Order: sequence, then C-alpha cells, then structure tokens
Amino acid sequence: MRLYIIYGDEFAERVVGNLCNLSTFCQACSLACSYCRSTYGSFAQDIYRIDKMPKNLPPLIEEPEKHLPESLPNCDLVLAIGMHLDLLSAIPTIVKRTNAKGVIVPIENRNWCPTGLKRQLEEKLEKAGIEHAFPKPFCSLEETGLPVIDSFIGRYKIGKPLVEVDVTDGMISDAWVIRSAPCGSTWYVAQQIKKSRISQIEDTVAVAHHAYPCTASMDMDPEFNEPILHIAGYNIREAVKDAIERARKRRKL
Repeated sequence: MRLYIIYGDEFAERVVGNLCNLSTFCQACSLACSYCRSTYGSFAQDIYRIDKMPKNLPPLIEEPEKHLPESLPNCDLVLAIGMHLDLLSAIPTIVKRTNAKGVIVPIENRNWCPTGLKRQLEEKLEKAGIEHAFPKPFCSLEETGLPVIDSFIGRYKIGKPLVEVDVTDGMISDAWVIRSAPCGSTWYVAQQIKKSRISQIEDTVAVAHHAYPCTASMDMDPEFNEPILHIAGYNIREAVKDAIERARKRRKL
C-alpha cells in the first residue's frame, strides 16, 4: 500500500513513528525492554511522502490549492492529520492529484474537522467514488467493508485497540498487541498491565493511558458531550476487559 501523509499537527509524527517502528519510539520498559515491538516490523517503505504544512498560514485562505505542495505522489491512501481547515477543504483536490482511492481524516480535536466541513467533504468524496473515514478519535477506526480502508487497518494493525492477555491467579501474566491505537499507545499499555491485578485493571489501564500520554483533546466535544480523550480511554479499557474475558473462557476449555 502506498501512503501519503499531509499534516499540520505533531500528532502525525507519533503515527509515523509507530508505522516506522523507530528504535527510539517506545520507552515503555526502559532498560528492561523485552523488544515486543520487534514482531511489528517497519512499514517505512509504504510511506511515499510526508508533507508538514507551515504553521504561519493566515487564518483565512481563499485559494487553498496554492498552498499545497507543487507536486504530489501517486498513492493509494491519503492521511490528512490536523490540517488548517481551509487546506483540509482541498482534500478532494489532493485526492485527484494523487490518484488516491481512500482518505482518512483523524479527529483528535473537534477543531480539526467541524461537523459542517466533514459533511461537505463526505459528500464530495462520495460523489467522486473515494473511500473515506473520519474517526474521532483515530483509535476508533474500525473495519466497515471499505476495501482500501480495511486493508489499511489490516496491513498496519492500527485502529481501535485489540489486545490479548493470559490470566493466572487473578493477575494478568502476559499481554500482547493484536491491533494498536495509531499513536502506538496500546503497546505501552500492554506492557504496563502485565503482573497487574484484574480487580484493579480499570485503574491500571487509565493510569497507563494517561502516562503515555494520549493526545486526544480534553475539551468538551458536543457530539459526545464529553472530551474526545475520554473516548480513547474507553476504547483501550474495553479492549483489555474483553481480552480478560476471552482469557478466562480459554482457561475453562
């Protein structure tokens, strides 16, 4: 898969670090590193280009196309992360110039893509026959039957967290990642919950999630009536609790 990443917020750099599996990316275990991420590999070869948009753009951009890079690579999927809203409105132009078949616009902050702009983009992309997803937050992304986006989730094993654990004597004796939040936080949480009491697991997960730390906004989101960060927290807690239930069923077989 060929990826083109265009961004204006540093959150994108975490996503890239996770995809490339940089040696300095994860510090969860410090000197006691178990090299759990070695099984993930690196997908740096799939990233055909990364463009960071300047921060000194004017508040209102009347002709956003003029502020886009002059040449854009052919790609299968565009990741547009934390962009200036007027540049984000030019996503259909970016798609046309890159021949992309899919677009993902993560929303870690409600200001990244207001509801009105999201609807406009969805209408234009649907009309053009382009697959699209606007996950809020990015770690809510799930397979929905769209071939390109589902392939993105499956190949890079990122989206809504999915973990597995082993349970022994009321404790999590081991934990491993099946699918990580795009920022990589699930790998960190998986290490932190090892040797944890199941009776205290919600608190353990919450502390680990905040310690990473999650970059989703703490501002109240009108769609959820709570901060987007809370949704990210629910996602990883649900993933761990589901994994515990599966582990308990395995032990009964």
